[in-house]
Amino acid sequence: MNNFIISIGRQLGSGGKEIAEKLGERLNIKVYDKTLLEVAARESGLDTTVFETADEQEHTSFFSGLFSIHGSMSDYMPTGSCIENDKLFEIQSETIRGIAERESCIIVGRCAEYVLRDNPCMTSIFITADKEERIRRIMDSKGMEHDKAAEYIEKEEKKRRNYHDYYASTRWGEARTYDLCVNATKLGIEGTVELLYSFIKARTAK
Repeated sequence: MNNFIISIGRQLGSGGKEIAEKLGERLNIKVYDKTLLEVAARESGLDTTVFETADEQEHTSFFSGLFSIHGSMSDYMPTGSCIENDKLFEIQSETIRGIAERESCIIVGRCAEYVLRDNPCMTSIFITADKEERIRRIMDSKGMEHDKAAEYIEKEEKKRRNYHDYYASTRWGEARTYDLCVNATKLGIEGTVELLYSFIKARTAK
């Protein structure tokens, strides 16, 4: 294999982002998470805020709320242009495909496993964790009480799932959608990184 691409889907609070970063360090490849939005904005000429507002959110007409809070459409769009969620997804998908052609990398979320479904060099991974561990991690990172953290996870994951399932023909988090699904609670962050590292090395050796 030449370039190899790893897509990582993850449950909220599973440690997926940390695992992706540590795996990227082990493999000496770049990790695209929020940075993907910056690349998409730069290549499209749009403001990064446009992509950040729609990032892995439910498919809605978000622009009215965005502009009423942050300003007018002209603050974010090239003169005379108009763009919707579907077009933003199309732009982001082109960015993902372009990155995959240029370099080996890890892409976190953003329906990457679906966008790159025809790329033979892509390995798709989904990371989950036990519910209480996920709640605890959100409690620590967000400073929330237990029940609030549980509610936050449920609300945000609904948005993430609806976003994925609207654009992809597969179901978010379904095992058959991915090459490998891992419960990070069983091995911990470091152990999960080692497992994924061994899996990718075996996969790319073919």
